[in-house]
Amino acid sequence: MTDLCDIDATTLLALYASGAVSPVEVTRAVLDRAAAMQPVLNPFVRIDAEPALAAAAASERAWRAGLPTRPLEGVPVSIKDTAMTRGWVLGRGSRLSIGQPAATEDAPSVARLRAAGAVIYACTTTCEGGWKAVTDSPLTGITRNAHDPAVTPGGSSGGAGAALASGCGPLALGSDGGGSVRVPASFSGIFGMKATFGRVPQWPIGPHYSDLSHYGPMTRSVADAALMLSVMEGYHPRDPYSFPPAAPGAFLAGPLALTGLRVGVTEDFGCLPVDPAVRTVFRAAVARAELAGATLVPVPDFADWRPTYRILWQAGAWQALRHLPAERLDLVDPAFRAEAFKGAAIPTGDLIEAQMRRIAYRQEAARLYETMDVMLSPSVSVLPFTAGRTVPDASWPDWLEWGGFAFLGNMTGQPAASIPAGFSASGLPVGVQVSGRGQDDVTVMRVCQTLEGHLAEGRRAPSQVVERLNA
Repeated sequence: MTDLCDIDATTLLALYASGAVSPVEVTRAVLDRAAAMQPVLNPFVRIDAEPALAAAAASERAWRAGLPTRPLEGVPVSIKDTAMTRGWVLGRGSRLSIGQPAATEDAPSVARLRAAGAVIYACTTTCEGGWKAVTDSPLTGITRNAHDPAVTPGGSSGGAGAALASGCGPLALGSDGGGSVRVPASFSGIFGMKATFGRVPQWPIGPHYSDLSHYGPMTRSVADAALMLSVMEGYHPRDPYSFPPAAPGAFLAGPLALTGLRVGVTEDFGCLPVDPAVRTVFRAAVARAELAGATLVPVPDFADWRPTYRILWQAGAWQALRHLPAERLDLVDPAFRAEAFKGAAIPTGDLIEAQMRRIAYRQEAARLYETMDVMLSPSVSVLPFTAGRTVPDASWPDWLEWGGFAFLGNMTGQPAASIPAGFSASGLPVGVQVSGRGQDDVTVMRVCQTLEGHLAEGRRAPSQVVERLNA
């Protein structure tokens, strides 16, 4: 029999409809897998078994009675510890949350998942405040990669990445202020998408990411992400940046043929370092796209945007911490605190100039898509590296240097996804980033569905991942 933890959400819904499997047995399997993976990978802040089983039982009754069912009826989903969830303390990976009251309502994305019938079963780990692209924090410790526990799953949505890769549910909600969905998607061999800024409403916003941050789906199949995004998207009155949803069914239209599609290609944007192992996998993926009929378009070089992002990020970090009294500040991750104090020293003129450069990047990126429909690049400069570290080795000053491929999409607000593309010779996952023009999330998603079919060797079933873990 197929391992229930291998089955994606789209297939689960069909199996529920036929009566072949039930939401309760799937939720039990996911909870059992989560309990088994927690001591090995540490992907969870909490596993909420009793409410999850109660929700699954309600979904099971609806399916068995032939009652109207919702888009995610009975499908398990985890929520990153940056999204407010009713009944849970919003921790954001920080010891500052200890002793705080539980939330009395859901963030809009969580509320929409719940209203769609999803079974919310666990809260996934993050670094403190989502401040870096790996996942460890003073509150929850180190989260590890399901493909190799010695290395990081990336971050800051690393708990979600490790959970999905090891079969702990088919769906996860992540957040992305500087690659925090796409980096762990690449490092964990799963799919993750940062939709156009405003596509998925946010409330409350993170303490320092402002309009750099996006919520997004993390899944093992692109179709599942399309389903999840179709549930979460659309205007919400608490988020003034949110906008109306796409046309009904737009995200569920399926793959888009690559024949004649203008696909921009860049290995490094002319300014970013890339590990040779990452280049190898990326070039093979581009060759597959060209064989499938894509018209490849060279992407012109960009001026390095990492210094601009660094200023915006460090200033935001200072904003997050500057009102804390000394005794509370002592509870904060010392490395996060150090970055915040760098933000305190940024001259006002430099901050304003960075904001203006960000506008220029938005305009330059918008012009770029006059000549192409989507763009392919590596998702991350490096392979997954030792867990508990912020950089691969001493040659990298900090994570802002190796995480640079993701930052452009956060600064421009344009949609960007990471799709599994293959494995390095050492057996570690590598992702390819697929980016698109603003508000054209549907094309990005549909192209990713097409590429998924051409890059099947880039994915491992959770049962295979767990078997390797147990070997």
